[in-house]
Amino acid sequence: MAICHGFHAEYVTSSRVQTLQSVSPPRKIRAMGKELGSTPTKDTRSFPVRFKKSLYSLWLFTKDDTPTFVVPNTVFGVCGALAGSRLIIHNGTFTSVLLRLPYIFLFNWSNLLVFDLANQRLPESAREDTLNKPWRPVPSGRMTSTQVRKWMLLTIPLVLAFNHFAMHVGTETALLYTLTWLYNDLKGGDEGWFLRNAIIAAAFGLYNLGSLKIAAATGAASNVTVAGYAWIAIISGVILTTMHVQDLKDVAGDKARGRKTAPLVMGDLPARWTLAIPVPVWTAYCACFWGLGWLIAAPAAVLGGYVAWRCLCVKGKKADRKTWQLWCLWTAVLYMMPLVR
Repeated sequence: MAICHGFHAEYVTSSRVQTLQSVSPPRKIRAMGKELGSTPTKDTRSFPVRFKKSLYSLWLFTKDDTPTFVVPNTVFGVCGALAGSRLIIHNGTFTSVLLRLPYIFLFNWSNLLVFDLANQRLPESAREDTLNKPWRPVPSGRMTSTQVRKWMLLTIPLVLAFNHFAMHVGTETALLYTLTWLYNDLKGGDEGWFLRNAIIAAAFGLYNLGSLKIAAATGAASNVTVAGYAWIAIISGVILTTMHVQDLKDVAGDKARGRKTAPLVMGDLPARWTLAIPVPVWTAYCACFWGLGWLIAAPAAVLGGYVAWRCLCVKGKKADRKTWQLWCLWTAVLYMMPLVR
C-alpha cells in the first residue's frame, strides 16, 4: 500500500511495521486510516476476475446492515400492502404482493449500498472500522477510498434511474441521497446522537414509504392513507428515540473517531436507560394505535421487554451486538401489527 504525503518519512523505511507498533494507539489508528485511503496499485488481473471481486466487495459494504436494516424495511412494505387498504389503497392480491418481494428488497439494498459507500469511504470511517468492523472492504484492504468514490459515480445515477423509471420511487430515492449527504459529507452523523437519530429516522420514513408503494405496485403517494402516513411517522418516532441501541456495541470505534454517540455523551448507564424505557412504551403505543388486545400484542411486548432488560443487564461488545439484532427483530414484529388488527 502506498503511504499518503502526510506521513513522516520514517514510515516508508524497512522498519515501518516496528515504527507503527511503537506509536500510541490513536496515532497508529490515524496512520492506518490514511493508508487505507491511498492510491491503489494497478490490478493486472483479467476484467472478469476484477469485476467478480468488486461485486463481492460491494456486498461486504452492506453485509452487516442487510439483515438488520433491509429485511425489516422489506417486512414493513409487505405487511403494509397485505393489510388491505389500511395503509395504502391498491388492487393487489396476496400473491401479487409476495411477487414484489425482490423489488422491495432491491430498493432497500441499492439505497443502502449508496449510503454505505458514502459512509465507509471516509478516512474517519476507515479508522473506526479498523476497530469495529475490520472485515469491511476499506480497512481490510480489498478496496481503497479512491475506488469506492469511483463506484459511487456509477451506482448513484444507476440506482436513481432504476428506482425512478422501474419502481416509481424516484422522489424517495433522491431525498435519501440528500439525507446521505447530510449524514456523511456534512458530518450530521457525528454532531450529536439526537441529530444522528433524527436523520436516520427521516431516512427510515422514506425507506418505509418506498417499500409500501413498491409492495402495492403503485407509485402514487396519494394512494397512501392517513393511517398509512401516521404509521410511517410512528415508526420514525420509534427510530428517533431508540436507534442509538446500535451505538452500544461500537463505543471503541466511535470514541476513536470522535463521534458524539449517546453512550459517550451521556455515559453508558444513562444511555441504556434511554433505551430500556422507550422500547416497552412504544410497544404499548403501537398496540393501542391498531387496537390490538393483550394476547395478540404479546409477542411484541415480550420481545420488547427482553430487549429492554438486555440493555440494562447484559453488557459487553458481543452481548450489545446481540441486543441490537434483537432490537431489529422487535421493529420487524411491530411492522406486522397492521396484519392482525
